[in-house]
Amino acid sequence: MALKDFIKRFRSNDAEPKLSWKIDPFEGVAFVFEESIVNSPEDYALQDPLFGMQYTYLKGLEEQGMAERFRNGILVYSRFITEQDDQFALLFELPPLYSGKYQARIEGNSSRANFSVELDLLLPDGSTVTRYQIQGPFLKLSESELFRMSTADWLALEHLKKHQQLPPEERTEFENNWLIFELQTAAKAGMPIDLAQFKNIDIVHPESIGVSMDLLSNGDLLLTPSFGEGVNPDDVRARLGQFRGSDKHAILRVKNKFVLLDEDRINAAEEILTQKRIPKDQIQQFLKTPTAYLDAALIDLDTGFSLRVDGAERYEHHYFGEVEQSSTDWFATSLREVEPFNLITSHLDSSEKIIEIEEIIENAKKTSSDAVEFEGKKYDISNSESVSSTLDVAKSRLKEHAHQGITNDEAEDDHGLSLDKAVVSIKKNDDEADFSQSSVSRQLDITSQSFVRDNLKRDPYPHQEEGIQWLLAHLESSRQSETASGALLADDMGLGKTYMALVGISEWIYRIKKSGKAGKPYLIVAPLSLLENWVAEVEQTFIKSPFKDIVTLQSSVDLNRFRIKGAGRETQQSFGDEELIAGDEKIRYALKIGSHYGVDRLDVPGRLVLTTYQTLRDYQFSLSRVDWSIATFDEAQNIKNPNSMATIAAKALKADFKLLATGTPVENSLKDFWCIMDTSVPGLLGSWQDFRNKYIAPITSSENIDAVREIKAKIGRQLREQVGDIMLRRTKAEKLDGLPSKLIYTGDTNSEEGVYLQELEGMMTGRQLAFYDNIIDQVNAAQTSDKRSIVLSSLHQMKLASIDPSIAAKETIPRSKQELVKQAEESVKIQSLLKILSAIQGRNEKALVFAISKSVQAYLVALVQTVFGIPVEIINGDTAAVSLRDPSQTRKGIIDTFQNKPGFGVIVMSPVAAGVGLTVVGANNVIHLERHWNPAKEAQATDRVYRIGQTKDVNVYLPIALHPNKRSFDQHLSYLLAGKIDLSDAVVSHDTVEQDEMMDCF
Repeated sequence: MALKDFIKRFRSNDAEPKLSWKIDPFEGVAFVFEESIVNSPEDYALQDPLFGMQYTYLKGLEEQGMAERFRNGILVYSRFITEQDDQFALLFELPPLYSGKYQARIEGNSSRANFSVELDLLLPDGSTVTRYQIQGPFLKLSESELFRMSTADWLALEHLKKHQQLPPEERTEFENNWLIFELQTAAKAGMPIDLAQFKNIDIVHPESIGVSMDLLSNGDLLLTPSFGEGVNPDDVRARLGQFRGSDKHAILRVKNKFVLLDEDRINAAEEILTQKRIPKDQIQQFLKTPTAYLDAALIDLDTGFSLRVDGAERYEHHYFGEVEQSSTDWFATSLREVEPFNLITSHLDSSEKIIEIEEIIENAKKTSSDAVEFEGKKYDISNSESVSSTLDVAKSRLKEHAHQGITNDEAEDDHGLSLDKAVVSIKKNDDEADFSQSSVSRQLDITSQSFVRDNLKRDPYPHQEEGIQWLLAHLESSRQSETASGALLADDMGLGKTYMALVGISEWIYRIKKSGKAGKPYLIVAPLSLLENWVAEVEQTFIKSPFKDIVTLQSSVDLNRFRIKGAGRETQQSFGDEELIAGDEKIRYALKIGSHYGVDRLDVPGRLVLTTYQTLRDYQFSLSRVDWSIATFDEAQNIKNPNSMATIAAKALKADFKLLATGTPVENSLKDFWCIMDTSVPGLLGSWQDFRNKYIAPITSSENIDAVREIKAKIGRQLREQVGDIMLRRTKAEKLDGLPSKLIYTGDTNSEEGVYLQELEGMMTGRQLAFYDNIIDQVNAAQTSDKRSIVLSSLHQMKLASIDPSIAAKETIPRSKQELVKQAEESVKIQSLLKILSAIQGRNEKALVFAISKSVQAYLVALVQTVFGIPVEIINGDTAAVSLRDPSQTRKGIIDTFQNKPGFGVIVMSPVAAGVGLTVVGANNVIHLERHWNPAKEAQATDRVYRIGQTKDVNVYLPIALHPNKRSFDQHLSYLLAGKIDLSDAVVSHDTVEQDEMMDCF
């Protein structure tokens, strides 16, 4: 069920709304609380599910800096109102989106002060409106006609308004052409505008100025400012007579292009022109040390790529060949909510992701598939027109952000430059092992390693001390051999890998200082949700931080400090006719790397840099030139795919040592393990093709299930022996004798997953059973050729019906507690949930309730808040991970508040969002209401509470909705998940789940 359908259910005509909105024409839209709840909106959100959802949305916008609170409400700025989708508009009953077009009326010549532009509205009925008002994010045609604007429309009209307000003497040729440039940009971003005679004029605003070099007939080298792809340097040289370096703004007419130059770009071009010609006897010296001739901000020779890197290349898939045959992917998508394709736009926040989804869709069409997976969700692609328009909107949004100066790592643009998707070119170890590095001794002397403890706030557990010694032994071995190396810390979840890594790095910093050698920066790459955890762990581990300082390389924190002003996206490079850009001086960089940036440089010795896999991908060329001491990859399963840009960037990093940490080095296939090891110690497991033939082919070639299991066990042992002490793997069962017990309770009497508990069992009856049976009947009545497509959506409906028929049926949610409880009584699974929560409340304990679908998450918040009278937060993919505005509303902030508040409490979580690094030992009860298809993900979610620091016994509850005549959906899923692998063995892949097994549900 789409979230917008669920929102409709919250509306009721029997109660007055507690929130209204009004336009602030200068700022945006003010959402005003009724006076009676101004002082206690949090409390009222517990009583009214509709207001609770509205308030949650507004708080989220406030936390992201898109809104601000005033005395009796929350103001959302106009720009961010235009960015909200139809679901937001439906929830707050905002006006419909303007669906007409715009016609430009242009008078005068753009080179003169009398130049002016007006925009007329062309309505869908064919009429033209010349008089209208812009009120905040809305177009007002009359007292009864109000429309929302798209972001592109709003930005264009804002630029037009600013130009119209300029006095005549300021309407210069530059300003006039800048307006046309912005209107052209809006048109490219999706604004339906006819620019008349200016629609075909090519206006360019280069993000940065480069250097073009040509060898003259006399042997001298001629330097020319480069304004980007599409502007020929020969044409630029012919027009340099127009250029005057004293101008603050300039326009160069280069053939059919108008190049707009602001002051920064003029200064950059002038710097090149001061050294226009390099004599032939100085060319070698110039190429060797260009910083002696040009400002160091243009070319940086203080840094360089690692030996594995060849330069830049166009991005394409390189690794092919079968992996372990499995229909796990089919099973995964079947059980997930199939969402409308237009909901994917929030995930398409970079050009790389747009290209990736386009490739996925193209491949899906070849197999006649109507759905695709992306970022852990499944989307319907059966409507080609909807897919095309959604992708156009996503592309337009990226361009809008870029032209408004939004320079974060996921919202940039190249202003019309003709560039290719680029990635660091590495030696890939695909067909042949063409790159390897020292695997260091497998007989490490771990016990001889010691470390300074004076600066530690807490002593390590015995297993942590062993892990720290293991890491230090690797580091010493690498230093003695004077070669870069790496290792894999594959301890079970909850054993303290973060603590071990930090203490080991701290000791290494101490040893480097003691030896008198120059220090280097340190890098941590982790999922966004864990960046705060790393910062907190430094504070909790050390009396005084061992690092010079800590930088969080994210747009909401420190990224903009180290981003070169005007720099373009690094994942877009200009190749021309080249297949490889071999010289790093020809590559576009966006971060301040190198000593010539002084105190502004990112790569300060002794600094700890924290970043995400997405930022590593987006700034891979800059980060690959840094000489890191230790690069640590937390939750390293994020780089398990050798074809992903983040994985390539990780392999390209230049570091003395690479430490990869993950509790699940194999999630789906042995290919995961090869890729992770090829990042830490390339060459250790040979090339990909050799690995595939040696370890994977024996599995895929066997058709006997029992034989496959034996083969997998044998291969697992072989791989474990092959990697030796390069990998350290321990489990909680082995190492944490003092950890409280973990008890799993299930409502399935036949399940092997845990202890049967009657309160978790419920037999579907009445409307719930009828709704469930109707799904089965529809599938069974379908033609054989139609069944597959029906099964996919029917499984999702069956899952929702098992949770609550009111969610599956999209019924209106009551606003009173009595009616809401009565409605919940129709679901045996919800009744089980309420019974368990009541028992937990009686014990004065806390609980995490896991659900995948946003509709289920929203329902649970409304239900638990209303029934138990407590505030309930959601942690899912939309919850901020890092924030400077309101840390209490980040994932860590929400958890800290939850754990610090005494007594009973509940958080609703997505098992995907909770699957990495979150620690919630303040709760000791876990309820998997909507189970994840992958047992590794479910185990990760459970281990948010079952880890170091937990002092109470952990209870895991698996409610089951039963069918009176057949095995139910819940029972069948429980059976399949119980048949998965033993996760204590790291080097082995999951058993397969066949498609026909799911058909037993019908």
